[in-house]
Amino acid sequence: MERSKTFCIKPWMHIATYTTGEALMCCVARRTAGNLNKDTLEDIWNSDHYKQARLDMLAGRENAACVKCYSEERAGIKSHRVVENHIWEIGTPSAIQPSVGKEFIDDLISKTNSEGYLDSKPITFDFRLGNTCNLQCVMCGPKDSSKWVNFGHSIGEGKDPKHWDTTPFNWVEDQSFWDKQFLPLLSNVKHMIIAGGEPLLLKQHTRLLERCIAEGYSKNITIRYHTNGTVMSPKILQLWEQFKAIDVCISMDSWGKKNDYIRYPGNWNDIRDNIDMLEHSPDNVIPRIISTVNAYNIFYMPDFANWLLDQNFKKLCKFKSSGNGLFTIAYVHGPTHLNCKVFPEFMKEKITRKYDDWYTEMKKSRSMFISKAEDFDITSVHDLIPRGLMIDVRTAKQHRIAKASERIDDIYSIKDFMNSQDLSKHFPKLIDYTHKIDEVRGTDFGEVFPEMKKMVNEPH
Repeated sequence: MERSKTFCIKPWMHIATYTTGEALMCCVARRTAGNLNKDTLEDIWNSDHYKQARLDMLAGRENAACVKCYSEERAGIKSHRVVENHIWEIGTPSAIQPSVGKEFIDDLISKTNSEGYLDSKPITFDFRLGNTCNLQCVMCGPKDSSKWVNFGHSIGEGKDPKHWDTTPFNWVEDQSFWDKQFLPLLSNVKHMIIAGGEPLLLKQHTRLLERCIAEGYSKNITIRYHTNGTVMSPKILQLWEQFKAIDVCISMDSWGKKNDYIRYPGNWNDIRDNIDMLEHSPDNVIPRIISTVNAYNIFYMPDFANWLLDQNFKKLCKFKSSGNGLFTIAYVHGPTHLNCKVFPEFMKEKITRKYDDWYTEMKKSRSMFISKAEDFDITSVHDLIPRGLMIDVRTAKQHRIAKASERIDDIYSIKDFMNSQDLSKHFPKLIDYTHKIDEVRGTDFGEVFPEMKKMVNEPH
């Protein structure tokens, strides 16, 4: 069955949640399908929102909830939609996230009636289990971080009461939701995403893992975490060992004091200690980095790539789509003043030149880089290969080499995203915001990012 140009697998497989109980088709969707404080999972699954999205995608129409992916694709960026379609339908030889195959997806589509109703159950969930967090990242807000509630008001960002309503988190603690709505679906679940807040600080997260283990389904479930990397414990590693695979996505936007500035008040030494713990974790635990490109770190992303390559980690970012020691990329779209498109033209030109120079050097040294991608132990990943897929060492190495090269190109394409739109009218807001957070936090942007400060102050 041929897929339309707007097709995404998510409305046929997936329900995502916000910390406030809002339910969406995926984590980057722009419109909600319901709210778990008042709507059931069953109601949401075949809501008008989901049904219309399925019909739009089958007809090749762009759905309004999916504007983020479509905008990235028009900028030449590989969107979340494109990546997820590939993983779920085709898979990769070493994919942690399970693939279901073309026939399975065709069957789901065939079960969709003329009104968009789907006679099947979701197999993957994204649970944001509350806003409890120990950080107040610069691009975050109170719905995703409890640390932001007072901080936001202190910097004058809390003027809209609706945006700052942090009360509707009760759905997470409603045990009837888990017993009566989620538990009947558990035997069907193949994959979960768990985030927060900081998920490893949330009590409901531990209870959820223990319930999956107690019901006997954990060995069939792959879990992807989004964590800030500041929290880790032997207990959680013991629980993770009971699952099919654990994909630990560490949100890390740079290294050292740069990461601490963006993900304030993070402690880089703690993060390094936790990376070391993950380096010695059970074989089914695969750590990788997702780096969020924003106005503060865009100039330093090539440097971050070089730093990671120099570390020669044993496990971190040496598996799945991360290539050989590099990171997966996400983009800050809002708040607009932290979008990397916000810079005036003269700054974009200097940033672009840095990416061009880095890419030229990477091409010169690519043979060395690629040879490193060949140097890995395939025996540690055999159990994570999707069932029914046989793979030999040579094929696995070829895949890793291809992914390593692809990741270089992905990093280079960051400058294309930056140059795809002029948002420079919001640049004064970035300057003002930076001054405010430095004043409240006692930080110094210029001390942490001297090259960026120099660039702003240089005549042009």
